[in-house]
Amino acid sequence: MWWWILTILFFLIGVGSTALVYFSLKRINQYEGLIIEIQNIIEFATTKMKQVDAKGHYESDDETGFFFQQLKELQELLNGIFENKNEENSGVEEAEKE
Repeated sequence: MWWWILTILFFLIGVGSTALVYFSLKRINQYEGLIIEIQNIIEFATTKMKQVDAKGHYESDDETGFFFQQLKELQELLNGIFENKNEENSGVEEAEKE
């Protein structure tokens, strides 16, 4: 009789754990999508700013150059958050060649 109680208990723990993992992954995917959107916006802003400042006058200026530098650093930070799938695949292919 006690093994039925353990079976029910393990079943409930399993269902609860599965639901917890599902909702956690769903939330993580939402945050990942948000970060990717922010990264795309910053990349677009950087591109547009470089088009406006084609000769580099604003970027070399002390006051506006600070903004250019901060935007560049933010873009590099966001680029480092996610792994590039092409780099992962090339590493696997190189290992297989050896």
